[in-house]
Amino acid sequence: MILTWRLSLRHMVKGSILDDLREKDWLPRLVRQRANQLAKARQLLKARLGRRPTAKETAAELKMDMTEFKRLKRNANVASMLSLDTKYTDTENDEGVSKADIILDKKSQDPLIEAQKRDLKNFITKGLRSYEKLILTLYYYEGMTMKEIGLTLGLSESRVCQLHSSILARLKAQMNKSEKEFRF
Repeated sequence: MILTWRLSLRHMVKGSILDDLREKDWLPRLVRQRANQLAKARQLLKARLGRRPTAKETAAELKMDMTEFKRLKRNANVASMLSLDTKYTDTENDEGVSKADIILDKKSQDPLIEAQKRDLKNFITKGLRSYEKLILTLYYYEGMTMKEIGLTLGLSESRVCQLHSSILARLKAQMNKSEKEFRF
């Protein structure tokens, strides 16, 4: 009787843990189940063939057409999760680097590069008059044409072009004079 009670309790605890895991799983049960079917079919075919199976072979094993197989494969890719806390270490550095440290976020901007751009912009525009800074900002940062800048500032397109050329000539002279500061 005690043995039966312990087995029953063990099943209850295991069931409770599984229920909790299912509840916290963000992926629908059917998608998870289909992803497991795909993984098992791939393992079976790999063992049978001695190589990685092709998509057609895997689809045939699962008795699916290619459209349905591609949908399953796409959904299964969502099901696989990676830990961003996994550490990569080398022999020289005991700390290691996590996946989160090396993932590139293409949408975010590198703060170091942004600071360098800001410092370079401030260095270059140092000594320029406010309207000259405005012309450079409108042209290079806002992407406006000379005609649009002229309309904005109440100048002709040719006058804006002349001012722009004059500003660039002064900046080039300033850069040549300051070239020593940039050498290492």
